[in-house]
Amino acid sequence: MPLVRRFLIALLLVAASHGALAQEYPARPVRIIVPFAPGGATDVPTRLIAPKLTESLGQPFVIENRTGAGGIIGIDAVAKSAPDGYTVLMASNAEYAMHPSIYAKLPYNPLRDLVLVSIVVEQPMLVTVGAASPYATLAALIAAAKAKPGAIAYSTAGTGSTSHVLTELLAAQAGIKLLHDPYKGGAPASTALASGEVAMSLIAMSSVLQFVKGGKAKVLGVMRPRRVAGYPDWPTVEESGVRGIDDSIWIGMALPAAVPREIVARLATEVSKALRAADVRERLAMLGIEPLGSTPEASAARLQRESARYEKVIRAANIRAD
Repeated sequence: MPLVRRFLIALLLVAASHGALAQEYPARPVRIIVPFAPGGATDVPTRLIAPKLTESLGQPFVIENRTGAGGIIGIDAVAKSAPDGYTVLMASNAEYAMHPSIYAKLPYNPLRDLVLVSIVVEQPMLVTVGAASPYATLAALIAAAKAKPGAIAYSTAGTGSTSHVLTELLAAQAGIKLLHDPYKGGAPASTALASGEVAMSLIAMSSVLQFVKGGKAKVLGVMRPRRVAGYPDWPTVEESGVRGIDDSIWIGMALPAAVPREIVARLATEVSKALRAADVRERLAMLGIEPLGSTPEASAARLQRESARYEKVIRAANIRAD
């Protein structure tokens, strides 16, 4: 048999085996690793779509909150897992787009060792203070920070998190210096704010909304150039005089880079389907979260763009976590 013919037959056999693998997937339970505590910006949408994936794919999608080291422990577990589609990551744009510029010695490279299945959702980041705070406006908080540089402490979902990077971006744009107090996820960071442990927090809407509605926190600014639908009383940071900011947090699903493309594509399709469910969309809307469900190709393109953009921001602010 000619060598070329043998090669073509081999390619066809590989393609057929991958197609069969995708059709059979999943044949056993799938772990979704969330590298932060329950109740945070990454955890909330994960718990909404996991039951839908279980229903549509016929196998349990089990959530495992594996916290530590700003998300690195959980992400490393996924990056080094078997590339078979049975260990899935849900993480934010901080872990995918910001960490490579923040950590000098990550045990993995998100752009090389992981493949984005989908950018699942995005949501606004809110500048918040406790209900008893003396600051009624963002302008007042900025004035106080200018009077006493480094005296106002802010909580975040962790060192190198989206809330950390974007707070430093806000501080740079406003010309102030704040004191960073990192927590292990958005939920603990919001709780610290509501209890008065810190003076402010720039946190994902889903993490802090319960405290705002419960009268334990108030919103001073939205990190977008437009107000949030359903909450017209919340001003934007631009309306408070801080220009050049249009940033949000997004949550993406990823797999080890060597997972067969057919499995990546199938999982992306099922995520998009889950986000179209009426009950999921209703719940997301209540939390101010926008469902996206982008394709692997569109997700990769956005990641490349944002990685380059945030690298400049991080270097300018000298944000390091090592």
